[in-house]
Amino acid sequence: MVSHRDGSEINLLDSSIRTTGGALFSTTVYALSGIVYAAVTTPSVAGTYFFIAIGIALVLRPIKGISQTLQKIGSEQGESVSSYFGLTIVFTVGYLTIILGGFMIPPLRRVLIESTAFAPSLVIPVILLAISTALLMITQSLVAAIGYPSAGTWITATKGTLQLIILLLFDGIFTTPADLIIVVVGTRMFVTGIVIIAIRTAPTVPTHRELARAWGFARWSIPDQVLDRFSYNMPVYVLGVVATPAAVGIYETADRFADFGATISWRLASPLLTKVSGDASAGESAFAYLDGAVTGGTGVTFLVLGYLLAGHDMIAAIAFGGTAVGSFSTTALIVGGINIFRGFWTLSSHAMEGLGYPSVSFRTKAYGLIFSVPITAFFGAQMGAVAGAIGYAIMNLVIFAYVIYYARPVLGGVPLDASLAAKLTVGTIISTLVTTATIELLNRLGSTPGVTAVIAAVTTTIIFTGFLMTVSIGTRRAVQRAYDIYIGDARSFASGQ
Repeated sequence: MVSHRDGSEINLLDSSIRTTGGALFSTTVYALSGIVYAAVTTPSVAGTYFFIAIGIALVLRPIKGISQTLQKIGSEQGESVSSYFGLTIVFTVGYLTIILGGFMIPPLRRVLIESTAFAPSLVIPVILLAISTALLMITQSLVAAIGYPSAGTWITATKGTLQLIILLLFDGIFTTPADLIIVVVGTRMFVTGIVIIAIRTAPTVPTHRELARAWGFARWSIPDQVLDRFSYNMPVYVLGVVATPAAVGIYETADRFADFGATISWRLASPLLTKVSGDASAGESAFAYLDGAVTGGTGVTFLVLGYLLAGHDMIAAIAFGGTAVGSFSTTALIVGGINIFRGFWTLSSHAMEGLGYPSVSFRTKAYGLIFSVPITAFFGAQMGAVAGAIGYAIMNLVIFAYVIYYARPVLGGVPLDASLAAKLTVGTIISTLVTTATIELLNRLGSTPGVTAVIAAVTTTIIFTGFLMTVSIGTRRAVQRAYDIYIGDARSFASGQ
């Protein structure tokens, strides 16, 4: 049983490599899930599910805030993971009791039904989805707190893969939002249950000192996590009220695909937070590695943008056939381009949290939402998914500007490796050219759109990585270390060790 783990023990490069491996897997599944949900059902059904699932994630975000406290403080030198785990469980049970109790009040439920995409038949599935969402949040923070921040991505990848396998194998059976929810709940409960049993970390009662420490961080972490989720999915929430379920489905499907790079940056923020928190508690400076970690962590967003610039119409045709192609393409391009800025501020904000400043992260997101929500709300009914993308772009630019503003007093400087950023920009141009050439060649050979999309993605990724290895010593070092880690793991598995 693990009861203590110091975040300063974390090797950031190794943990980031393992996180990236899981993130590439889980984010691929996440991106595909939007297309699969729309393909096996309809954009309207998928949109209803997205609105409900993302809405629940927002309502339960205070649980993420307290579990973030578990990850941040529980990983510090001399602190007890078990105590903060116990506190997290107590908070979660109490919060779920209040929220689900309020949800069962008829007048409140009637308001949801009349003003959103919610339907009366979804009451029980929504309750189960809320419980499974809370369990997933706690499990991912727990494994990070005990020294395995990369494990969260593999948990997400595993349950996401199971969901897609079930939906594709039983195509035509799961056709309603309730059906999609039941599949998601079942796979989440199965995977997180196995992980919690395997960890064998028992919760304990926190002391008065531990409660005081938790409150000092959580009082800002909880509202910060609420805004974090709202900022991440703001267009879905707003479009779900002012537009149609189809608009929500188009936006979220495009976002899941275009968000590939930013999602990996978000996953990489977990080991970065754990490492910065551990180093800060040990009195060590974190800024020496932040510029490379933050800039390098945004690298995949440059690759995704290059791919989208060349292949957005093809992806739209795969997802929606002859309908909504223009709306999907425009949305994907806007989101894919702006996510370069999102990757940067996501990693920087988590570094600030690791240093004990969740209040700064909260403020930057509040400013972004103030500028962006009215735009999406005003134009949502007319422009649909595109209005969501425009609001999302403005929000991220505002947050990015404020993160830059706060970086110097909090982090000691702006964590930007200018040389690496320039190389990534050139990589975007190269990836666009490679994707264009690959699509053109495969189309002439008569390849199907799905096969073309996959081959183009693989080819572009190889060329993009090869270019960075040629011009960047840090990239060569990271690739070599990744080879050593994964080949070593494979050999150990093969030998039964």
